[in-house]
Amino acid sequence: MKKLALAFIAVLTVLVSCKKDEKKNPEPSSRTLRYEITGNFTGSLVASYTTASGGTSNDQVTLPWNKEINYAQSVTAAILAVSGSGGTAGQKVTVVIKRGGVQVGETIEATAGSAGSFTKAAAPIVF
Repeated sequence: MKKLALAFIAVLTVLVSCKKDEKKNPEPSSRTLRYEITGNFTGSLVASYTTASGGTSNDQVTLPWNKEINYAQSVTAAILAVSGSGGTAGQKVTVVIKRGGVQVGETIEATAGSAGSFTKAAAPIVF
């Protein structure tokens, strides 16, 4: 009986210690981000984002727009901001960022105000 109890305790200890080593939310190792912007905004749109080498680019874009970037090892974080002008109040854009094919962070929505413009930035993605 003692041997059975000791075996049970040993197995239980291994299982409990294994669970402590597991990460609840493993950090994705991919350095590839895909930016996707959709919506019904009809004005002028500019996407500002971190380039693959860590610089910044400001591109005039049309909807729907997407861009996939594989970041260099020297880049520690990436950002995306979207600005729109010349649209109609209430028009929207939706921004989704994917890392390794999986959405990261929250879906960002921006709605043009009474002047038909907006600016919205996503939270930085840290590598």
